[in-house]
Amino acid sequence: MKHLVKVNPLLRLLFPLILGIVLSWLYGISLLCSLSLFVVSLCMLLVGLYSKAPRMLFGVAVSLSMLTVGCVVERLDAEKMSPRWSGTKGRFEAQLCEEVYGERGTMRLLARAERIGRDSLLGARREGLIEITFANSADVEKLSVGDRIFFEAKVEQPRNAGNPAEFDVEHYMYVQGVTGQVYLPVDGWRRLGEGSLTLSMRALKLRDAILAVYDSLHFGRDELAVLSALTVGEKRGLSRDLRDTYSVVGASHILALSGLHLGILYMILTLLLPVRAVGVTRFIRELLVLFVLWAFAFVAGLSPSVVRAAILFSLMSFGRLMRRDTSSMNSLAFAALLMLVVSPRLLFDVSFQLSFSAVAAILLLNEPLCKMLRVDGNSNRVYRYIAQIVTVSLAAQIGTLPFIWHYFGAFPLYFLLTNFVAVPLAFVIMLLAVIMLTPLSFVQEYVAQLLNGIISWMNGFFSWVAQLPGASFKLPYLDAVEAALLGLFILVLLFAWGKRKWLIRACALVSILLLVLNVLPRGEWPSQIVFYNSRGFSAAQLFVNREKSYLLTSYPSWEVETRYIVGPFCERERLSPPVIIENGYYKPYNDEYVNVKNGLVTFAGRRIALVADEHWGEQAAIVPVDCIWLCRGFLGSIEELLTVYPSRYVILDATLYQSSRERIKRECRKAGVRYIDLLQQGAVKMLCEKTGVRFVPVED
Repeated sequence: MKHLVKVNPLLRLLFPLILGIVLSWLYGISLLCSLSLFVVSLCMLLVGLYSKAPRMLFGVAVSLSMLTVGCVVERLDAEKMSPRWSGTKGRFEAQLCEEVYGERGTMRLLARAERIGRDSLLGARREGLIEITFANSADVEKLSVGDRIFFEAKVEQPRNAGNPAEFDVEHYMYVQGVTGQVYLPVDGWRRLGEGSLTLSMRALKLRDAILAVYDSLHFGRDELAVLSALTVGEKRGLSRDLRDTYSVVGASHILALSGLHLGILYMILTLLLPVRAVGVTRFIRELLVLFVLWAFAFVAGLSPSVVRAAILFSLMSFGRLMRRDTSSMNSLAFAALLMLVVSPRLLFDVSFQLSFSAVAAILLLNEPLCKMLRVDGNSNRVYRYIAQIVTVSLAAQIGTLPFIWHYFGAFPLYFLLTNFVAVPLAFVIMLLAVIMLTPLSFVQEYVAQLLNGIISWMNGFFSWVAQLPGASFKLPYLDAVEAALLGLFILVLLFAWGKRKWLIRACALVSILLLVLNVLPRGEWPSQIVFYNSRGFSAAQLFVNREKSYLLTSYPSWEVETRYIVGPFCERERLSPPVIIENGYYKPYNDEYVNVKNGLVTFAGRRIALVADEHWGEQAAIVPVDCIWLCRGFLGSIEELLTVYPSRYVILDATLYQSSRERIKRECRKAGVRYIDLLQQGAVKMLCEKTGVRFVPVED
């Protein structure tokens, strides 16, 4: 490690910068405190430069100054995101930053919005990047990048649904710089015309023109989605099943533009441009290559992985022009430094983490792995090609293991087999895509047919691999701290290999103990009911124990939507899949644990009234219940409902219409009944205790 830092001095700046960003993000270190530390570090630097103080003092001062820089840039960046929209209805103008994309009757896009007129809340945000969800219509489909629209609505802060183990939407939006969300009905907006286009909008226009060419060549739906993702970074067309297939087989990296794609493009450019150029010709060649690479990166949306690769190729190109060798690790550290100073939020972006950890691992491990496999310049060409795919794939998997384990909880066992197909086919697909963009229509049609067949075969091959036994190995849940410890163990293993065996043994022992503790069964699981927050359907999971549970839902299948709401919680807690009770409003169900009849749910000695229509008024007798669960379809009076189902608690499902929700809240307050609004509070857990029921946040 000492040698690595000595050879690559920028690592000495990168590590404290990262530490400063993390500390400021966790503890909210104030700017005043950070600037005070920065002044102290500058004084230490001056003492180290102009006195006979130990060299270590200078090193500590440099590290401390970079740590404070990390704190400062993170706080400044957080302050940009800190003003919140007031959440009150207002008039807005917005310019669309991307093309609309729709599914399930709605269209989504990002836009830069500005509030018109005064706001009722002093200090509230007046402009920023927001996500707009349109109700689908013919007018929405006519919108394009750069168009300006007017609307009158409430811009809300991005919020998680509050379901256990769900995808963290708030964090994702924060990393992407999105400050708010708004839903616009069909008649809730109007187009004002086309605004002035920024450089990024022009790049998106160019990408849309390329996608229009693809769309005109009659590709299959999945084939078009893969081609768009692989060549220009447009991934919104990928179906959920296709994403899952590529994830299971370990081929997601070819759908996310990265150094692999820029490397392929670079190889294509070297085929088209003179390789042994000299003098001015060489200078023009390098500039042309850099221009094409950065143009590609810009059209692809400047994702962290693409920017990192573009910076590395730029440094490599400048090194060739200066006739100097550049350290790959030092260049990687420079790219990370530059990106984090400009946007410290990127440190918490999954794409950034996976990209840099994979490349760093390849740079550190590829050479030792090649030596283990006895790969050198004298090796057989075919063997060298196969061995290089193996070493690069292994190194990348080792480097990204802590992140993959933490974020995805699964490991693709056949990733080597997948990469033997994915890497060469990615090169072929990108090469053919470049040829297909020629203006000759007969060439376009012929190449499109060839591309369609290649991508179709690749999708079929990956689907076959995904169905092999053990294609994706499910891993026990690791939280962020455990993932960091695993990463630390991998680092120690890399740098102490063959030198400090006692340190390796100690780290291995600690890691094994942590993993064993993680895998061991967790404590008792009391009888409880989890009410999920989902606008699309009603869902409540009734837990007998870890091995037995029931899902009472209005949706007919576990394999479709409910799996994405309920599944993450079951996987994280290592719970058995639930028994599905479909449409408990009307269909009776009965076994030794659960009884559902006429909307009455009896479980663990407790009774719930499930109300989703007006049939409750037909109840012949008064039935006291522990809580009333109101779902879409209830339009009655709370006062009348309580005369049939006396209860202390009312749960307002997320599927209720907003107009009914507000009225029900008023009536609950008037009747002195406690209500729980799932749409506002997120999922809640009802503990079925001997003395009664108790509602707690689901993560308690």
